Amino acid sequence: MSALRSRAGNGYASGMREPSSHDQSGTRSNPAAGRPEGRRHRGRGKQVSAIQPPPRIRAGHRVFLHEHGESLFGPGTFDLLVLVGQTGSLYQAAKLMGMSYNKAWRAMRRAEDRLGVKLLERRAGGRDGGGSVLTEEGAQFVERFRAFLDEADADLARLYRKYFGDAPFAQPVDSSRE
Repeated sequence: MSALRSRAGNGYASGMREPSSHDQSGTRSNPAAGRPEGRRHRGRGKQVSAIQPPPRIRAGHRVFLHEHGESLFGPGTFDLLVLVGQTGSLYQAAKLMGMSYNKAWRAMRRAEDRLGVKLLERRAGGRDGGGSVLTEEGAQFVERFRAFLDEADADLARLYRKYFGDAPFAQPVDSSRE
């Protein structure tokens, strides 16, 4: 989770990073580079120790906030906010995610309406151009959601070690055998 703190594009207003993300193994991808390696949270980059390779099989999860059983905020909306923080533009953020601007606009408006928090400050185009920036509340929300995801990752890793840590498939991959 420290990836956001040190990057100017990880989605947290208090220290955003370049667009990048990771999976539980800690590998990173750059969504702007075109072909991210699987689904990862852009705002959360972690370093993996070169000493201890990751296990071949890991546990994974996707976290959503729900209202009466209906999802209202999850990985896609989080990634969109992170990228808006990095690019200063909802249009550019949507483009980087391969999403239409209209879909991004609807997702943001829906999240703001349901959460009761203004996440983005939008500026209409014109001579100076338009754009979007995270509001103070939006930046705080992103920070909190990122911290929540980090803690969920840590708890999931702990539970995985507890229940499957001794299983052969949970052992680090021996790269010298490949």
